[in-house]
Amino acid sequence: MHKNIKANFKESLMLVTTLTLLLFSLPNPAIGMNNEDTLTVRSDSLSSKEMKRVLRERERARTDSLKWIKDSIRWAKPRYLTSYIVPDSLKYKRIIVWNFDQHLNSVEYGKMDTAFNETFYDYKFLKKDAGATYLGISGSATLLHNYFLREKLYEFNDFSPYLVWGYTPETLPNYNTKTPHTEMGYWGTLFANRDKEETNIKFLHTQNLTQNLNMGINYERFGAEGLLGEERTDNRNFSAAVNYLGERYVMHAGYIFQGIKRAENGGIADDALILDTLTDIKTVPFRLLDADNRLRRNTLFLTHSYGIPLRFGKGRNSADSLTAGGQGKSDPEGESAKNDTLNVAEGTITYFGHSAEFSTYSRRYTDRIATTDSIGRSLYNGWFNINPESSFDSTRVSRFENKLFIRLQPWAPDAIISRLDGGAGYQILSIYSFKPEFYIKPAYNTTYTNFYLYAGASGQFRKYFSWKGFAKYTMAGYNAGDISAEGKIRLSAYPGDQPIHLTANLKFNVTTPDWFQKSYYSNHYKWNNNFDKTKETRIEASLYLPGLDLSAFAGYSLLSDQLFYGRDGIIAQHGEIESVFAASVEKNFRLWKFHFDNRILYQFTSNREVLPLPAISARLRYYLDFNVVKNVMRMQLGAALTYNTEYYTPSYNPALGQFYLQSERKIGNCPYIDAFINIQWHRTSIFIKYLNAAQGWPDGDYFSANHYIMPQSSLKIGIHWPFYVK
Repeated sequence: MHKNIKANFKESLMLVTTLTLLLFSLPNPAIGMNNEDTLTVRSDSLSSKEMKRVLRERERARTDSLKWIKDSIRWAKPRYLTSYIVPDSLKYKRIIVWNFDQHLNSVEYGKMDTAFNETFYDYKFLKKDAGATYLGISGSATLLHNYFLREKLYEFNDFSPYLVWGYTPETLPNYNTKTPHTEMGYWGTLFANRDKEETNIKFLHTQNLTQNLNMGINYERFGAEGLLGEERTDNRNFSAAVNYLGERYVMHAGYIFQGIKRAENGGIADDALILDTLTDIKTVPFRLLDADNRLRRNTLFLTHSYGIPLRFGKGRNSADSLTAGGQGKSDPEGESAKNDTLNVAEGTITYFGHSAEFSTYSRRYTDRIATTDSIGRSLYNGWFNINPESSFDSTRVSRFENKLFIRLQPWAPDAIISRLDGGAGYQILSIYSFKPEFYIKPAYNTTYTNFYLYAGASGQFRKYFSWKGFAKYTMAGYNAGDISAEGKIRLSAYPGDQPIHLTANLKFNVTTPDWFQKSYYSNHYKWNNNFDKTKETRIEASLYLPGLDLSAFAGYSLLSDQLFYGRDGIIAQHGEIESVFAASVEKNFRLWKFHFDNRILYQFTSNREVLPLPAISARLRYYLDFNVVKNVMRMQLGAALTYNTEYYTPSYNPALGQFYLQSERKIGNCPYIDAFINIQWHRTSIFIKYLNAAQGWPDGDYFSANHYIMPQSSLKIGIHWPFYVK
């Protein structure tokens, strides 16, 4: 009897406990569960073991519900960037993109648009300019038509023709993103025969590890097999970058690699075979049968700065500045930290910074030209300085550079004088190039150093006027006496929702010719020069009218003692003064669903013998734009055209890796037309192009450089897919 009472008591106690736990473990309808989600449990239908299992499941459901609430609150919380370097208008954007300056760690913000109008041009130079001289192959050496957009890599000029395809620390995009962002792209002749194959690939991934810390990797490949023999090109770019945008500390660091493998055929032996006949392109003879170039570039960089506030807003004292960003014993709630965070960019602040870069550059050229190969030997004027039948030319440069700088903000970031800058840098350069004395003694590198100072200032008046100036002077070393100076002003007006900007630039440079321009010895070329410093003064102006979708640019340059590669490939200096004027306009029209996108460039050069430029270059895109499915798929049907007037388009020298002057014939006055379908499907951009759709009209002069042709008629497909969480 006693045992039965005890058993019944234990069973009743278990039942009451079970029902109580079940009651408290049921999901709360207030967080998205309804009454249908409740569970009625009969004690007489479950064993003790089953009851424990039910309890575990209900406890897990309750825990998951609480976790869901916690996560929803965490993800809904805005990620507000507190860095002084980010303007308020960008702090809440999902993703922001910018470039930075290695001298002062200042930033310039840009836009990121992955829509189909931005991804339509798979050749990078067509995004920057109205046209270019290139070798007809994606990823090959390129010279932009617009003189004012041409880039140079002073430390290793052999890479200058390839800069348009790659990045330097100051042109590499940096990101800060609220959610991970990935882009994948393919552009190429997917269904073409292997002898016409072109493959361009892009992969980008960037994400924030913390609110202020971002890292990203970028891989791009440009290249093709080529229409002619021996012109395959493989241009690969990889970068891994990290940036930190803190309340006081700002850092940019990363690694950049660019590697180029290119088979060099020297161009078509006789242009008449393209101009005057219907010869199969694969049977057209070229000038070099066995030659190639290999270029490599590696860069490690770090630029960072730290701001120390010396005075905050009204009512704050020096003791507050010492504890800025911290939480002291007398301030348990951290109110001073909050206030200092909001005002950290106000008042008098000093920014101390450091920048370091280590880069290596190399180029190796090889060829085999038989003594019976008159076409190949004539390309190099019959010059063979080392070996009569083969070449193995190698050049290398290593560069290590350190900078220390200081930025002083005397008053406020929006004052008429908001920044006073100063810095100093030291550069070590190790140069290798073959010398005849290496026959009798071991090869060695030549070491140069440079010590320079630089200074700058900037300011603004509200949002209507801003200015900045910068000057750099090399005090000692190889480049002693070199000067670079720049002044820039911007006027802004706000007649509507979008601002109008007028920008003017003044630049002045005095530059020592580089070591390879002064002294060089290879199998085909040799020189030992005593050149004067080159000098250039530029005036540039640009105007942007968003309401009219209009951008305009004008530039004037006065040059003296400029260097050029002559018709025989030998470098020379033009001792007289010459001038260049350029004006371009980009205007997009719309008539109902028809769009007319125009970019036109006009240029004048006072000496076409030394600096040849096309008088007019144009990049046009006319198309019908319509929705296939509203808010799902949008389509464009039309044609894209590139064109330039006739001029003595430069030739390309494989042994030097440079463009040089020619006077054989003028090239131009032949439009190059691509018919296309361009699609925006959700976030994905897709295009189908029929290249050189009008091949043969009005003639067959579709040359991109002297002896080098652009792609023939073929089908190209492009797919660009960005994916991210909004």
